[in-house]
Amino acid sequence: MNWIIVEPLKTCNNMKLNYKWLTSTIMATLFLFTACQKEEVVTYDSNESKVYFQVQNYATSSGTVGYTTQTSYSFVGAKESFTNVIFRGTIQLLGKVENYERKVRIIIDRENTTMTEGEDYEIDLDTVVIKAGENQAKIGVRFLRNASFRAQKEKLVLKLEPNENFTVLEKYKSVNTWSNTTADYLDGSRYTFIIDEVYSEPGSWTTLKAVNYFGAWNAVKYTFINNFFGFSLDDWIYINGAGSKITAGRMPYYALQLQKELQRRADDPELSPVLDEDGSYMQLPEPYQVDYSNVQQ
Repeated sequence: MNWIIVEPLKTCNNMKLNYKWLTSTIMATLFLFTACQKEEVVTYDSNESKVYFQVQNYATSSGTVGYTTQTSYSFVGAKESFTNVIFRGTIQLLGKVENYERKVRIIIDRENTTMTEGEDYEIDLDTVVIKAGENQAKIGVRFLRNASFRAQKEKLVLKLEPNENFTVLEKYKSVNTWSNTTADYLDGSRYTFIIDEVYSEPGSWTTLKAVNYFGAWNAVKYTFINNFFGFSLDDWIYINGAGSKITAGRMPYYALQLQKELQRRADDPELSPVLDEDGSYMQLPEPYQVDYSNVQQ
């Protein structure tokens, strides 16, 4: 998921902006208001350079564009092999483009972040720069799929800080239509990532009496079953539809195939037994129980 670079907005209305309006409003957006035909051109005229986070999250046919400073992502339903995801972001510049490279200072907002670096995410904050002749900087974050995301939604909050090159644009409207008095104001100094893999027990687990074949539901067992059989979340919803994978009549077959796979991993010394949510070996109810007596401790 890429953050979106917003192009300068054009307007065909006569605009004469006094200095007070200019400093309170134009500082809150990257746009240059370009005149049409013989109209006056108003530009951002300041020696101060500001940086800020911004993502476009909607646009209308009338030209209204909306912004956000938050991205949410869930690993729910992703294949087992999908172990990480990378978000590449853009930091926008409000000010002059220079012919030399300028470093941007970004830190982790520890107070508002619940993730742990190295376990939940990887990031390099020391190489973020706005290059010569450019008006933006790129930053990437790799989120590492792990059990912590299954317990609850976790947050990573990045924070821009001023340095010798830039100040920070801390407030701007969430839309490009400044006449919209109901629009929220965004904090341009912070960007929040919300990541999770929080599963909920499907209603069909009860309907299919899955507890008799797979045992009590938990997120670890549920995801293992889905990955092993190639089930999607929708397969658990549309259980009575034509062509449904999961039906009551097939449950004994699925339990037997799952038992064979768990037993194979338990018996092979080159493999590791499958662990359940509590750290014990994954077990099934009778008559599909797995024999772990040969597992070497």
